[in-house]
Amino acid sequence: MIAARIELQRQLGDWLTKSLAGPAEPFRIEVSVRLDLRGQIHEIREKQQSVAPDVKIGGKNRVKLPGFGTVDGGGQGTVVPEINIGGGGRVVEQVTRQLETEVNQMTVLLFVDPAMPKQRRELLTRLASDLAGVDKSRGDEVVVEERPTLPGQASGTVLSATIQAAPRLTSEVVAICLTAIVAAVILAFGLSRRSAAERAAGAQAARASGGEAATPAAAAAQAERAELRKRREDLGAFGVLADATARELVQVVAEADAATATAIVDLFGLDGEASKLMEELVPAQRRLEIGVTLATSRVLTREQVAQMEAAAGAVLRRIRDRVPLGGPARVAEFLSQVPDAVRREVLDGIAVRDQGVADAARSAMMLFEDLARLADASVRQVVTGIDPSVVALALVGAPEARAAVHGAVSKRLRAILEAEEEVVQQKGPAEIEAARRVLEDAMRQLNVRGELHVRQARAA
Repeated sequence: MIAARIELQRQLGDWLTKSLAGPAEPFRIEVSVRLDLRGQIHEIREKQQSVAPDVKIGGKNRVKLPGFGTVDGGGQGTVVPEINIGGGGRVVEQVTRQLETEVNQMTVLLFVDPAMPKQRRELLTRLASDLAGVDKSRGDEVVVEERPTLPGQASGTVLSATIQAAPRLTSEVVAICLTAIVAAVILAFGLSRRSAAERAAGAQAARASGGEAATPAAAAAQAERAELRKRREDLGAFGVLADATARELVQVVAEADAATATAIVDLFGLDGEASKLMEELVPAQRRLEIGVTLATSRVLTREQVAQMEAAAGAVLRRIRDRVPLGGPARVAEFLSQVPDAVRREVLDGIAVRDQGVADAARSAMMLFEDLARLADASVRQVVTGIDPSVVALALVGAPEARAAVHGAVSKRLRAILEAEEEVVQQKGPAEIEAARRVLEDAMRQLNVRGELHVRQARAA
C-alpha cells in the first residue's frame, strides 16, 4: 500500500511538472503531490478438479487363432475375472490477492519562482486543478509556495502541486490532459471566429446607418467574416445548422462525435452567446477532445465534410424532437395555481424525498406572502395595475402584506384601499384566496421581466 502510494505520487508530480512547465515560462515551477489513499485486499479463490480415468483389468477370455487374429474364446478355457478400478480425482484451490486503492484526499504543492506575478500563479493553480481533477468537496487543495533560490542557482526548483485526484486515473485521461494547454489556446481561437464575424456585421450595419468609419479591428473582423462565409459557400459546410439557436448549436457540439464537433467549431464557428454556453452544456472531456483534435492539422475531403454535416443534422433533429418535462420551474408553476393547503402538502412531500428540489421550487415561486419582502417601488408596480377592491380583499387577514402595501402606495390610493377594506371584510376564504392569486399573477409577470426587487435589510 505504501509503495503504491509513493509511486503514484511520484508519477503525478512528474507529469504535472512537465505539463505546467510551458505555461509557467519564463519562470520555473515544480509540482509535488501528496495522496491519502485507502485500500482493500480482495481474495479470489478458484478451484480446479481433475479426475483420473478408470482402470479395467481382466474381462472376457480372448483366443489367438491362426490367420484370424484375436477373437473371443466363446467361453472355452479359464475366464479371467473383470476388475474395474476408479481413477479418483483431486481438487486444486488457487488463491489470488488483489489490492484495490482509492484516493481519499489529495494535496498539490506548486513551488514557483518568487518573481512570478500573481496572475500567472492563479492561472497555474486553475490548470493544476483541472489537470489533476481536484475535488474541493473531498478536501482537495492546491497550495502555491515560493521556491527558495539557493546561492549560485540560476532558477528555482520545480515543486509538485498537491491535488486530490479522481479515484481512478486512466491512460486516456492522462493522454488528453497532456495536450490540454495547447488545445485550450487553439479552441479559444476557434470559438472566437464566429464572434468576430458578428462584430464585423454590427460594424457594417453602423456604417450603413451613417455611423462612424470602421476601426481597423472592425475591418479585420469583417475580412475574417467574409473569409469564413466564402469558406462555407465553397465547402457547403454545415448549412443545416444555419437556423439553429445558440443553445441548439452547443448541444450539437456536445453530442456529436469529436471529429464532427471540431469541424463545426472550426468551419461554422460559435457566436458570443454560444461560447458562453460551452462551459454549461459541454462536458470538460468533450472540450478537451475538441482542443486535441484542433491541435492536429489535417485535410478533409468534401465527401467527409458532407458526412459530418449529415451527422450534425441528425443530432440537431434528435435534439429538437425532445420535449422537456418536469423540473423545479414546472413544480413552481403548478404550485402557484393551487390553494395554500395543497401547496404546503406538495412541498412537504417533495422535501421528504429531495430537499434540494423543494428549495429550488420554492425559490422559483412568487407567492402572496412574498409581497411583504418587496421594495416599495416593486409593491407599487404590483398593486397599481389591479382593481383596488381586489387588492383590499387580498389583504384581509394578512397584516404584514397590508402594512407593506399601505406604506408603499400614495395617500390617495391608501384611502381608497381603506374604504374598500370596510366593504370586503365579510368575504369568504375562497374569494380572498382568488384575490391573492390575482396579485401573485402580477408578481410573477413582473418577476419574469426582472422588475421585482427585494427590500434591503435596514442596518441596525
